[in-house]
Amino acid sequence: MEENEIVYEILQEKDLEPTINCLVDVFPNAEPMSRALGVTPSEFYPFAKIICQKAVAEGLSHIAKDSVTSKVAGFIISEHLSNESEEEIHKYIPQKFEVFSQVLKELHEQYEMEKKLVNSKIFHLFFLGAREEYRGRKIANKLVENNLKMAAQAGFSKGIVEASGKISQHICRKYGFEDRVSLDYQTYEHKGIKVFEEIKEHQSCILMEKALIMDNG
Repeated sequence: MEENEIVYEILQEKDLEPTINCLVDVFPNAEPMSRALGVTPSEFYPFAKIICQKAVAEGLSHIAKDSVTSKVAGFIISEHLSNESEEEIHKYIPQKFEVFSQVLKELHEQYEMEKKLVNSKIFHLFFLGAREEYRGRKIANKLVENNLKMAAQAGFSKGIVEASGKISQHICRKYGFEDRVSLDYQTYEHKGIKVFEEIKEHQSCILMEKALIMDNG
């Protein structure tokens, strides 16, 4: 019997601060590009706060909570992608991490995002993660599953994600995402410098896409 059962909920105001803290604890250490750039939790906090506040307002994100301790064990932060939200993301990414902004821009240009935004209601999976002590319990899988189900019910036609590591790429493929465009870590340059050269465990950051069809069954 599994102890400390996990509950999955839509991210709401009451869980805002614990979710920000979970994002800050998990993301800088677990995400390959953040690790390569030496992003610290305190540097990441202001951006995480803005992203989570926006997520509460939109009501499109899920969290996993430990039903015994009420601790936030994992998160999937998603949004309705539009030209305005794209601009907002780039505006709030701290100057030190402008390379993130550049990676997103280049992936979106290759994918021809501007054309797609005209014809599609796009659901953007932005951040996905789980605390280390809860790993191995398929929390990220369940978060993606619940999140995509809600997106389909809400009438989104397409889901996209920029998956930066092997685990998130594997999970997204499992739920029907297909690779569209990618940037290779070993060859990628920012201002003439190969900023991700030290990333050996993961090959590339991949923009993946999935058609969202509502299940009426």
